[in-house]
Amino acid sequence: MKFGLALILSACFPVIMSSGVNTAAHETGSANRHESSISEAACGTGCLAEGDVSIAVQKLSSAQSQSEEDRARELLLDNARRSPRCREQVIAALMSAMDKPNLDFRRDQASYYLWSDGAKLLGDLKAAEALDLLISHLDLNDGTSSVNMIHQPALGGVIRMGSIAIPKLEAVLRRSPDRNMRRYAVFCIARIGGQSGKRALKHALPSESDRCVSRFIRVSIDALSNRRLPNQITSKDRAKWFSAFLCDD
Repeated sequence: MKFGLALILSACFPVIMSSGVNTAAHETGSANRHESSISEAACGTGCLAEGDVSIAVQKLSSAQSQSEEDRARELLLDNARRSPRCREQVIAALMSAMDKPNLDFRRDQASYYLWSDGAKLLGDLKAAEALDLLISHLDLNDGTSSVNMIHQPALGGVIRMGSIAIPKLEAVLRRSPDRNMRRYAVFCIARIGGQSGKRALKHALPSESDRCVSRFIRVSIDALSNRRLPNQITSKDRAKWFSAFLCDD
């Protein structure tokens, strides 16, 4: 959504002046209430209207140009940064749009684009309440493989969460019967790194029974133990580490 300078100033003026002088303004119809919410958001005093947030979320998957998509993303981020309530509003809208049954990125490119941007936004906002949603879709991809794993957007979103994601990823390592989910959990933990990440991998290693996952954990711990950048995976170890993820013998 674009606001010209004159529009922003004109929108801010009545918000600043409305200190109970004009009670009729509070009794207008829904259209005026909608305009008021946009005015407040433009002036930094309130959140965007729910409808405007929904439209911005939809644009993440339906934008006709990169610039249009970028504007929608920035609008959502700007709104989320206004206040805890606005942040919750954006997170709820993203999760509602993303949490659909029977997702298939290969057949539904719109959902893939939504998840690509939505997972990044949730990660940047450190939306811990979205971790279960993202982690349950760690293996979801559009059928394309790449070294940076950009075609599995949930992975990137969880990694962007940072250390707050470690406890739930540890739970996947302890409880998931799916070895691929455990492998993706190790991938995320190792990429997040830090002392908490390294500690989580060490705790998981003794109980891991799958050969590939166990080897990936060991290689990850070794990579995080480097002296140049402790608790992070450096470019020197990245090829070996990724090979262990793929379980290439």
